[in-house]
Amino acid sequence: MLGFIYELSWARHFATAFWSAALRRRFRNRLSFCPGGTTEFSRWRKPPESSLSHSGAPAGARDATLLHFQRPSGANARIAGTGGFRHRLNSVVPPGRASRSLITTIRQRARCGIALLSTAAACLLAAHSFAVELPVIRLDTVFPPGGKVGSDVEVAITGADLDEAKELHFSNPGITAEPKDKQHFVVKIAPNVRPGIYDVRVGGLLGISNPRAFVVGDLPEAARTKASATPETAIELPVDSTIDGTATASNADYFKFTAKKGQRLLFECQAPELDSRLSPVLTVLDSTGHALETSRRGGFLDFAAPADGGFLLKLQDLAFAGSAEYFYRLTLTTGPHLDFIFPPCGKPGTKEKFTLYGRNLPGGVAANLAGDDGKPLEKLETELEVPATGDSHVDGLLHPAAATVDGFSYRLPSPHASNPVFISFTNEPVVVEHEPNNAPNEAQKLTPPCEVAGQFFPAGDEDFYTFDAKKGDVWWIEVISQRLDLPTDPFVVIQRESANAQEAYGADTNIGGVRFNTASNDPAVRFEAKEDGAYHVKVCDLFGTAHNDPRNVYRLVIRKASPDFRLMTVAEPPPEKKDDRKVEPYTALLRADGTIAIRVLAFRQDGFAGDIELHAEGLPAGVTCQPTTIPAGANEGVVLLTSGEKPERWAGSIRVIGKAKVGDTELAHEARGGAVCWSVTDATQDAVRPRLTRDVVLAVSAAEPAPISLVVTDNKRWEATVGGKLEIPLKIKRHGEFKEALKLKAEGAPGLDAAKEIDVAANAETATATIDLAAAKVPAGEYTVHFQALTKGKFRGKEVTTTVYSAPLRIAVQAAPCQVTRERLSPDSPSHSPLTGSVVPRRQGADSGRGIESHHAGRFRSRGAAVPQ
Repeated sequence: MLGFIYELSWARHFATAFWSAALRRRFRNRLSFCPGGTTEFSRWRKPPESSLSHSGAPAGARDATLLHFQRPSGANARIAGTGGFRHRLNSVVPPGRASRSLITTIRQRARCGIALLSTAAACLLAAHSFAVELPVIRLDTVFPPGGKVGSDVEVAITGADLDEAKELHFSNPGITAEPKDKQHFVVKIAPNVRPGIYDVRVGGLLGISNPRAFVVGDLPEAARTKASATPETAIELPVDSTIDGTATASNADYFKFTAKKGQRLLFECQAPELDSRLSPVLTVLDSTGHALETSRRGGFLDFAAPADGGFLLKLQDLAFAGSAEYFYRLTLTTGPHLDFIFPPCGKPGTKEKFTLYGRNLPGGVAANLAGDDGKPLEKLETELEVPATGDSHVDGLLHPAAATVDGFSYRLPSPHASNPVFISFTNEPVVVEHEPNNAPNEAQKLTPPCEVAGQFFPAGDEDFYTFDAKKGDVWWIEVISQRLDLPTDPFVVIQRESANAQEAYGADTNIGGVRFNTASNDPAVRFEAKEDGAYHVKVCDLFGTAHNDPRNVYRLVIRKASPDFRLMTVAEPPPEKKDDRKVEPYTALLRADGTIAIRVLAFRQDGFAGDIELHAEGLPAGVTCQPTTIPAGANEGVVLLTSGEKPERWAGSIRVIGKAKVGDTELAHEARGGAVCWSVTDATQDAVRPRLTRDVVLAVSAAEPAPISLVVTDNKRWEATVGGKLEIPLKIKRHGEFKEALKLKAEGAPGLDAAKEIDVAANAETATATIDLAAAKVPAGEYTVHFQALTKGKFRGKEVTTTVYSAPLRIAVQAAPCQVTRERLSPDSPSHSPLTGSVVPRRQGADSGRGIESHHAGRFRSRGAAVPQ
């Protein structure tokens, strides 16, 4: 209740005002808060080389130990926490190594300040009626969130709309489940399932849920079944074992373990990467309660015992929050832990050499290198088979922008599998960075096309490279780093001697919008040589002035233009209004005799601007998908799925495929999935945690029909000329209490966004949809168009708002044909031809004013554009 009360605007403003005042005092007004909590930094006029930083953070916000202020060529300022992701000020992405953003922590703590307002708020809530989207099953927690390979695990689920929840679906077919009762399942993990993080969803009457992460490990496991909030009640944590638990608000969990002097023990608390709300803080205590080691960075702690004996591990949330949604997996191991792999990329289908850097590596040697926690690292050289294709169903990257990065996850097996590292794919020859290259006169020589594997290390590192180019040569230069789930902000400068420099920052483009942020700090720029000569490329990390972390690797790619694209589906409910900012975990549910739209985002590469045709594969019987198109230059489209009147109940994975042509080359890519982890009332003011999913799913309901079915009565290819009109008859099937008037909107062709809405009377069963091509200025071309409308009604006695869609229809808009008229002219007329007589053709229509060179053709002379063939 308290969390819901907090979402009231006046409560948010109260909390924001309190904490913004505290932060202003701390940072001397260098940052400001907008009403409602969106953070803004004052703009600084310092260049990137003079970026300012401020160490420290207010009490209770220790996860944001560094705030960087910069104004690189007008770019937005950014907030840098210790997390695996950094985020621009108007977006928060899910944490990787980190616990949570500073703003999230502030808001979480602010909730405590409004607890006394709960009674009044509850009265206000009871007095209001809220319209919601049609219900879809939602999964909040699965506990325990994992199990050992080859074992059976009983799990409990929590969520919403769990009617007839009888199935669990995993992204690996080797993991199955049988229901025990309404909220308990017995999960069976096959012996051949490899350790890793998979996705699990629950299926029921109202579809298939959003995903939650489920871990398969190879160590003995146990679930914390009793309270351990004091050192005296600490739970035994054996070495090389895992314990699953949940954090309790205002308390810590204690665990006891024994160690021998000098023994290197590694603690890993998995939480944010498992979709948990927990921001883990780990502290090792001696028998007297004195703190020996503390980690606030991503739940990993490297501890070397100073003497034989017993010790305590204290685990808590950074903000001392807790509930069933603050779950974790705590592992104590002497096995290997990988910090990073170098190079971070390889060519698909080859066998290549890599160097692993980490701790407790079997056969490893000292790397003469320390991790970001100051502990020594080891290295191990190995040769790996790089697969021809990646496997997105296990582990993998989480940042939505990483949908553009292909690759695979690798775990070191010996004797227990390590944590994963990601190896991305490249098609260019890989060159390893060679130090020293920290000045222009030390620039490393490159021969493009190539790819450099480098590191933003040590702190403040600047790497210089040089290559020769001829006048007119065009290269695409790209840095890939933040998309590897790293806390970096790459910056590139390209320059020839004293000539003007070309700078490149991460694009602020966010094709997913405020409800699903896809922005990335990684820059990509088109470079054209203005003259012959040698050119320098400088690469640095704008966050790296204080980061001394060898894990911060990068890929510098210099390639010829390779136009391409990648796709991502976004599971989100249709907006309830035009500027809807509410975010909900969601999955596509297709009801009988209905049509739904699945949003598809297109990441375009190297200037590719062509059409992308979309279709779905792996659909169940009774469900159809006509191809749709993401128009040239657009970054968003939809896949439309239509169900028959009597489908069978079904839930499972599907594939969304995009195809395009670049010249004579055909491109085809399967879309990745995307989802948000938790509900947010206003995405512009509260942290949204989007991530990539490990499959794309669909559910078909046979129990309930769609509220309204929009059917085009004549399923044909519709044709019209530029400037004409289309009159499309529709049949409207209404089910239940959805009787209100509709305002249909046509979508799918350029210009239709501004077209007039089509009114449909209340209770109407037929309508004619008129598309005025002239008013919408729709150009000639082939399009897939559909109609949609926002409507309200009652579902199961509740007021709901939903968007209804028609099945798609194909329209062909043709250029206006040449028309001719005959008129008699006198011999003295300048248009008279002695060869053809006195008859002159004249083009009429929309293009009659477009004159081109006239010519004689038989008896007629044509003036205007040529007739389309």
